[in-house]
Amino acid sequence: MIKFFRKIRYKLIENSKMSRYFKYAIGEIILVVIGILLALQFNNWNEARKRQLELDKLLYDIEEDLIVNYKQANAVLRFYKKQDSIAKRIAAKELTERDYRENYGLNYFVANWDYYVPNEKNVIQFVEAEKIVDLKYKPILDAAKKLQLYRSILDDTFSNLEQNIDESVDILSSRTWFVKNDSISYRQRLDYMLEDPEYEVMVLKYWIMVQNHYDKISRYRAQTMATLASIKMIRDNYDTLQLNAMFNSLGMQQYVVYKCDVNPSELKHLRDLRSSALYGNLSEVDIHLILTNNKGQHVNDFRIPPKTFQTIPGSEYFGIDGDNNLLVNHIDNNGDCITKYGGSDNGYLIIE
Repeated sequence: MIKFFRKIRYKLIENSKMSRYFKYAIGEIILVVIGILLALQFNNWNEARKRQLELDKLLYDIEEDLIVNYKQANAVLRFYKKQDSIAKRIAAKELTERDYRENYGLNYFVANWDYYVPNEKNVIQFVEAEKIVDLKYKPILDAAKKLQLYRSILDDTFSNLEQNIDESVDILSSRTWFVKNDSISYRQRLDYMLEDPEYEVMVLKYWIMVQNHYDKISRYRAQTMATLASIKMIRDNYDTLQLNAMFNSLGMQQYVVYKCDVNPSELKHLRDLRSSALYGNLSEVDIHLILTNNKGQHVNDFRIPPKTFQTIPGSEYFGIDGDNNLLVNHIDNNGDCITKYGGSDNGYLIIE
């Protein structure tokens, strides 16, 4: 092809047809430029295709991580739920000498913990690639950033729990009866744990840390599902029915629907611990939700933008008698009730 063009140029020059030669030269230059532009366009298209394939693979990897992290959170939360129930019994002075003798682990109750370490490698990689992520994936990117934020909060609460455990262990290990197993030492240990106010205070401090850490794990768990739901909606075009099926398959519970004039006596006990849940707005307008506990005390007041999932923390504290259940009031622009919902353990609410 190059030789063909060269021959044409030689003939035009030999025949002194310079004007036609210049026209031909310009045409050849234009052809070369077009060829270069086409090559660049093809290269850009190929690079964009590669990036999209890499992004698709990354999103599938993130989806797998989210499900694994969700299931791991459930396992850790079961441990802390058990710790919470024991703390309640100690605070209510329900534990007996027999309980301590039959369950030796109770002797080390305030020194027990379980560590939650979610895998965020792929999420971090996705967030770091923000500048090349397609605009349509922005909701997923926002959800992933919140996940990282809640991870830092989660780590802080574990540090507080760890510090509390260290302080308790320092106090207990200073007693000789705590590190010995003879009958006299064991009797002294039982008397301390059953009767001494110092130990009761120690248990209550530990209990507060457990409550807080439980809530933050549950919030991280809920945000993993918010991120997963965002992926499914944007990449796979999931509708409400499909999202419900996915959440239910993972053991999540839909919020219970109540009438606006529900009597407090009709409210069911739907969860045992203060925890965060998942809220989704699949409608075309903002929704306004007001949360109260089962004592009617205000917990939270927030709005959710259209086509968005988000998590809301539970109340800051609840006691032995349990003010931890949630009643969610969905209101209109005039402040009138549309529907009320009861918050379930590991629950979610989708409004469309």
